[in-house]
Amino acid sequence: MSSRSSVFREDVRKTNKEYYSLKDKKVKYYLIPEMIYLESIGSGERDIYRMYDYKEVWTIGRFINRVKFYTVRDLGKNFSRMPLELAWGDSDYEYKVSMWVPEYITEDLFEVTMTDLRERYDFVKNLSISLNSRQERKCAQLLHFGEYSHIESSKQYLLEEINAKGYSPTGRLEEIFMNHPHCNPPDKLQILLRQEVDDSFLIEEPDIT
Repeated sequence: MSSRSSVFREDVRKTNKEYYSLKDKKVKYYLIPEMIYLESIGSGERDIYRMYDYKEVWTIGRFINRVKFYTVRDLGKNFSRMPLELAWGDSDYEYKVSMWVPEYITEDLFEVTMTDLRERYDFVKNLSISLNSRQERKCAQLLHFGEYSHIESSKQYLLEEINAKGYSPTGRLEEIFMNHPHCNPPDKLQILLRQEVDDSFLIEEPDIT
């Protein structure tokens, strides 16, 4: 068990700032390394001001709060929360939610924490939340700054730039909420758009940061 004085406070936003950048005001390409995420799939009306009412989103937030009890007690590590990531499906009622977690969140630690949540909240028993590793991938990123109602134009611009490079988008485009919609004016929202790309058919490698 760690004493309070020996607990290491880890700002994981800073350690991952290269890939969660507020400087991507133009489309930029990254080779995202293998990372571990909490993930879940759910459904609900597409409303970013209500997304924290989604059971999957709420539970992932509670998971982070609870798992830090174990990381502080057993590992001497207290980490900050990463941004919420949402990828919408073909309809406005489908979504995939994810959040990056440190590599010391093991499968055993995940199961212990989920057991705690299931005992405290009955509805969690019916949710499918998993701890998954995403392999290294190439992604294009663009920061959308401003009202959410204008985000489609930013997405269109991102996809146009990807196509202009000769790359092919693959998978769902992700919205990474770099600040909280409830705590910021609509015109101050910062949402990082991330799109995985396939360049396997190109002769030359893309310019990857």
